[in-house]
Amino acid sequence: MTRRRWRITLLAALATLAAIFPITTLFADAGWLPQAVFVVALVAGLGLVARGLTRSRLLVVAVQVLVTTYVILARWTGDSFWFGLPTPTTLEAANSLGLQALETVQRYTAPAPLNDGVTFCLIVAIAAVAIAVDAMAATWRSPAAAGLPLLTAYLITAANGQAALALRFFVVPVALWLVMLHTTARAQFGRWGTASANEQSEIDEAANDRDALRSFTAGALKLGAIGVVVALLVPAITPHFPPRYLTEGLGRSGDGGGEGSVGFNDTLDLARSLNNQDQSPVLSYTTTAFTRAPLRVLATSYYSRGQWLVVGSGGNRPDNPSPLPPASQRRDYVMTVTDNTLAAPRIAAPYPVVAVAMEGTPWTIDPVTRDVRVGKAVASYRVTYADLAPSPPQLRQSGAPDSPDITEDDLSIPDRSRDLVQRWSDEVTRGTDNPLDRAIAIQSHLRDTSRYTYTLDLGEQPRDAQGRLLEPIQAFYQTRRGYCVQFATAMIMMARAQGIPSRMAIGFLPGLPSGDSHYTVRASDAHAWPELYFQGYGWLRFEPTPGSRSGTPPPYAVLGPGGGSTGGGRDVDSATTGTGSTKTPTTSATRTAVPAPQDVSLLDSIGAAFSLRNVVTALALLLGLLAAFIMPITAWWLRLRRRRAAVTQQELIEAEWQDLTSHLGDLGLTAPEGVTLRQLHRRYVTDGHLDEENASAMSRVTATLERSRYDRPERTSPQEAIRLHHDIQSIRRQVGRTRAWQTRVKGFLWPEAAVSFWRALPDRLLTLRRR
Repeated sequence: MTRRRWRITLLAALATLAAIFPITTLFADAGWLPQAVFVVALVAGLGLVARGLTRSRLLVVAVQVLVTTYVILARWTGDSFWFGLPTPTTLEAANSLGLQALETVQRYTAPAPLNDGVTFCLIVAIAAVAIAVDAMAATWRSPAAAGLPLLTAYLITAANGQAALALRFFVVPVALWLVMLHTTARAQFGRWGTASANEQSEIDEAANDRDALRSFTAGALKLGAIGVVVALLVPAITPHFPPRYLTEGLGRSGDGGGEGSVGFNDTLDLARSLNNQDQSPVLSYTTTAFTRAPLRVLATSYYSRGQWLVVGSGGNRPDNPSPLPPASQRRDYVMTVTDNTLAAPRIAAPYPVVAVAMEGTPWTIDPVTRDVRVGKAVASYRVTYADLAPSPPQLRQSGAPDSPDITEDDLSIPDRSRDLVQRWSDEVTRGTDNPLDRAIAIQSHLRDTSRYTYTLDLGEQPRDAQGRLLEPIQAFYQTRRGYCVQFATAMIMMARAQGIPSRMAIGFLPGLPSGDSHYTVRASDAHAWPELYFQGYGWLRFEPTPGSRSGTPPPYAVLGPGGGSTGGGRDVDSATTGTGSTKTPTTSATRTAVPAPQDVSLLDSIGAAFSLRNVVTALALLLGLLAAFIMPITAWWLRLRRRRAAVTQQELIEAEWQDLTSHLGDLGLTAPEGVTLRQLHRRYVTDGHLDEENASAMSRVTATLERSRYDRPERTSPQEAIRLHHDIQSIRRQVGRTRAWQTRVKGFLWPEAAVSFWRALPDRLLTLRRR
């Protein structure tokens, strides 16, 4: 294998890594990067080995595709393998991962969260780019064409990022690509020489070739430098168009409603908005109410794959909004909004909305959620909303929920978490006998800061015994850490387990005063809370989230009969909120210890260690190691086979001599054809830099071989063969110490005897087939 091919392969792998590295800006976690490095290295290694064994370019690419695909599937869908082979279930598992990735990129804005589906699809795409770059640069020896897949990998990030990429993301892959071009062009140019008539002509011709090569190299570098400068200048003067990675979440962008607009992408990715340091207002408002309620933007009951999302209208949805409680059970207020930057089709308003006033803009009220949707973004509007203030006794006597507003989604619990949620909810609500007290018990339990921690840093997502990521509800149960989405989701699922219809609402906390009775809401005021259904009163807000970024629980979720405790000897504890200290009840049920995660026994740990996925992964790694060391293993097997095939002492001595010459040839001491044993002896002693002891050993080896070949067979004793073996081992060690480490490594990993065996294998198989 030539040094140039090693160099081109290495450059292609480095250029691929440099081109895909900017993708780290699109995701919140770079955990996929080490796996990408492994896949790129695997593709490069497979290409090196395959190109050394066959001259068929298509066969080289086929080997890379098949082996890489197998390794990726074994890593991500190994549980579905049957005796180490993929099955139809494997395709279903891969399809599920792809759907998970599609759902994520459609839902989140960059930087998006990383999950198994996204990582799987990223690794598949990176493997495809790596194979394309390696095939074009090294297999077909056309590194210029390799620039296309490299550019594709770079443009994936450049077109989907929120801002122009840093120059280093562009310069590094381009520089490596130019080095590949220069290396290949230099090697091809060096083969353009012509024959010379005499020695002086050869000298002149060589000098001319060097001058021409320097001129060619200088010209190529100038053209490359000009191309890089142009590529850097064009983006600098070209505006950065709005990203199309996905619809904006609660983060800010220039998409839709003008500069500084905020859009809702029908999913609950609030972490980015809560971390938002931009203090530009989302909207300002005034209200006729004495107390301020959270401003709801949307509500949803559909929970899938650990995420809340808004689905389209279904066949069971009513055509008209459900009626509000009578005027005797509510009080109406008016909120006037100005400087609104929410992008269509959403506006923010307290729930429930009674009436809307906005000029020149069509609007509708969702018949189930009563979300207000507008045809285009509006800067100002006015809404009338109701303040529902049922008393706890009224809610306790409201009866079982029975309304067309309730759908199957309002009571749905993920199958993976059903048992855990039911057990958790039963423990928390123990001792309660009506939906309101159960809801208050769940809310009080979650607001207990001695049990749960409010934080935007969820840490590393825990995994189960089989290494799979836990469902988010299970993860929250284990870690007891999260922000409003995690707390609201936990309360919704526990309430559903008690038969209470529940859904998720997102929007904003009421904001802060900004003078002249105005209040200002910012992106960092984004919030999520649960809504539970009570017959006769509809959907009512609860507040399970503790901490400073939390709303105050409404009165019906705090006060019991007579304004005291909620009954049953419940205490009242303090929960810090953004508006002060609010008394929140703590039931006796909430003081009951929630069952801790069960410890995993030693046998369970051993069983998990020998799960099918782990076994398949270990087999894949073993196959990878065998592939990496296939040549040394082949050379060892050939030596062993020759020795075992030797029947006489003469054949054993010939096998030992063949091993010596083959090994010294791998170290650079080749045996020219037509030389005698004594001539070869002098070459090995001189060029091998043998010391006196090993020079004597080489003389004994040569003398033994001569007697074996030319003397009578009975004069060759077994002791001579044994002594010959020890002398050869000493000579090999002595010669190895005089060689450069690169030569020793190459001789070990790429022995000529093994290469010749594999290259001749197709001819031998063809001969056997003809026989």
